[in-house]
Amino acid sequence: MSFSTQIKDELVRIRQRDPRLRIAQLAGLTFTCGTLRLGKNPAVVYQSESISVAKHISALATGMYDLETTMELKQQEHRRRPIIVTTFKGEAAKKLLLHTGALFEDSEGIHLCTDVPQKRTSDDECRRAFFRGCFLGSGSCINPKRSYHLELVCKNEDFARHLCQMLIKYTIQAKCAIRRGKAVVYIKDGDSVTGFLALIGANVATMEVENVRVEKEVRNYVNRASNCDNANMNKSATASAKQQQAILKIMGGMDITKLPRPLLQAAQLRLSHPEATLGELADLANIQKSGMNHRLDRLIKMAKELE
Repeated sequence: MSFSTQIKDELVRIRQRDPRLRIAQLAGLTFTCGTLRLGKNPAVVYQSESISVAKHISALATGMYDLETTMELKQQEHRRRPIIVTTFKGEAAKKLLLHTGALFEDSEGIHLCTDVPQKRTSDDECRRAFFRGCFLGSGSCINPKRSYHLELVCKNEDFARHLCQMLIKYTIQAKCAIRRGKAVVYIKDGDSVTGFLALIGANVATMEVENVRVEKEVRNYVNRASNCDNANMNKSATASAKQQQAILKIMGGMDITKLPRPLLQAAQLRLSHPEATLGELADLANIQKSGMNHRLDRLIKMAKELE
């Protein structure tokens, strides 16, 4: 089961008793996966690859309107899976379209609406329900273990841009693009993906994405710490080799016991403990780290002078 399917299966289990929220969610579905058939007998057709979403659409619509309903499977060449086509007919179909905002009526007659219906997104709860319907209708989300990417396929660019503007108010960074002639709202930021899933009520999916994000952050931290440790070890090993080489040069050019006592102690400790860090040598000599560093630097300078 894909991650998108998991999210949709979670969303269809959310029960909305408030008629306003039911209509708002149905509006989101209508504007993303619905097609209108106008004429003497108006009809609205919804298409979905998910049987659970198709049943959810039918339950939402028939629970509020007296509709003639048909559901059928259709196989299409460019799709691997068949789609479920749900058709609503009857006088109530026109009422559904007017209530969801897909149609609006004025003194000049009935008109088709292609932009986000303001009446169905007037308050926070309605907007959440509307976005939930949009995701159920045309949304997808990649498994967060692979990457962070969520999309909503829209029927026109104006609608997509309006959705982006609405999402920005929730600090969700959404962008719009045209792909294969269709407008797509996409979210690629981890915070924004979890923000959107929380917005539409997909709490289980939100927690799953957050858990993956925490795992990735811990893994990245461990990798950074490991790389840092390796770099420090390499740096320490290089410095130690340079110091030992300098001490051996001094021993080859003079009697090392004639060195000042602090330098002699530093030379003996370095030769006895070639893998020790600067701090460890300082502890053995019972001095500050800066003091040990100064003594070893003096030995390196003496070796250069002897050359």
